[in-house]
Amino acid sequence: MFILPFVIILSAFFLLLWGADLFFTLKSTEKKGHGLEANPLMRMLLKERREHLYIFKALEILCFLALIWLISFQNADYAVIILLVATGIYAFVVSNGAAIYLEITRKPAIPSLLLFLISIAALFFAYLAYEAYANGASLFNSCSKCCNDYAALKASCSSAPAQPIQNKGANPDLNITVPG
Repeated sequence: MFILPFVIILSAFFLLLWGADLFFTLKSTEKKGHGLEANPLMRMLLKERREHLYIFKALEILCFLALIWLISFQNADYAVIILLVATGIYAFVVSNGAAIYLEITRKPAIPSLLLFLISIAALFFAYLAYEAYANGASLFNSCSKCCNDYAALKASCSSAPAQPIQNKGANPDLNITVPG
């Protein structure tokens, strides 16, 4: 089954969340310092080499998308499921980062909760669309196979001309012509 459009759309949504995470991380650490970052690798990078952060983040996302791309050629269903789960987890990370940023700027954290709920709703509808597409594709494949099998059966039945056979038994009232 070819579901590359779902992989591309989910990857784009993941990239959008990734950009939001980068934005909230940079804004929060800019105001409160690198010690605010929970990820130890990111904390070290923000402390030591903040100017290399974009290179690191680009490599991070490139590796993730390469992994998804390779998995989609092996088993596209796994790629969609991995992307759904990873994007759901990342939506939680981004909403947490947004809540931290909003707390630092002394604004209510309700937008971060809404961001998370909207992300989860979008992922749920993406999953439902994927299931509908997968079911439609399997139904189409089943109908195609059935039509091909019927055409092959009809061709094998009509390839040899049928010669009627006269069945003359002991009872003359039951003379039935049967195609041979």
